[in-house]
Amino acid sequence: MNTGPIQFKPLNLWGSLLFFGIPSIVFYYATHFGIPLLMSISGLPSIICWFITGLFVFVPLFIFALTAYRVEGGEWSLKQFSQRFRLRTMNKKDWYWTLISIVIVFILTGFIMWAAEWLYRLTGRFGPINTSPSFFQYHGIEDGRYWILLAWLPMFVFNIFGEELLWRGYILPRQELAFYKYAWLVNFACWLLFHICFGFGMMVMLLPILLIVPFVVQKRKNTWIGILIHGIVNGLGFITISLKLI
Repeated sequence: MNTGPIQFKPLNLWGSLLFFGIPSIVFYYATHFGIPLLMSISGLPSIICWFITGLFVFVPLFIFALTAYRVEGGEWSLKQFSQRFRLRTMNKKDWYWTLISIVIVFILTGFIMWAAEWLYRLTGRFGPINTSPSFFQYHGIEDGRYWILLAWLPMFVFNIFGEELLWRGYILPRQELAFYKYAWLVNFACWLLFHICFGFGMMVMLLPILLIVPFVVQKRKNTWIGILIHGIVNGLGFITISLKLI
């Protein structure tokens, strides 16, 4: 069994747009058409329909990452899998970059939300950024329905691991062969495209994490950093909104 490093090809701009573009289209139609359809058929709350619909987006991303690995010739070896996806043991510098990045993301996100509200008060335009995506409204748990947090977990897990394994573990190393030190910028631009279904306001609010995750993962060459930043920021954000702490 070959457990050495896998040789993979550079991924140019057109290839990057293809890898991100198709999921972006699927994500848009799943959220803007799938959620309303599921709500009308099932009568379930929009937040639950989002969890269900999200699985039809993020599970395929996870599966595609594994499939692409196998197509490259990867073996089902933990060592080779970890090498290809750059799932390296976190050292002190990795933890430092992770924690600092999380703090910066929260500070910059808070600043953007504050700035949007300040502009609205000053000009009467560019209203405060809605913390719910454009395709449904969610303002926290009502009537003690804390089971929503359990229903959210499967989608959350596949969201984080599906995106990070594919975008940063599989695609980013290939982009680095084509764009070198600027690969993280291409990765960021493509990841921004993936979030177009969230609407302009939320895309602006997400800019800090969309920029910082590709940059730090490329700098440290460790996908676990992206998984941790993405997971902690998204997870704390959703829990905070759900418990109406903001």
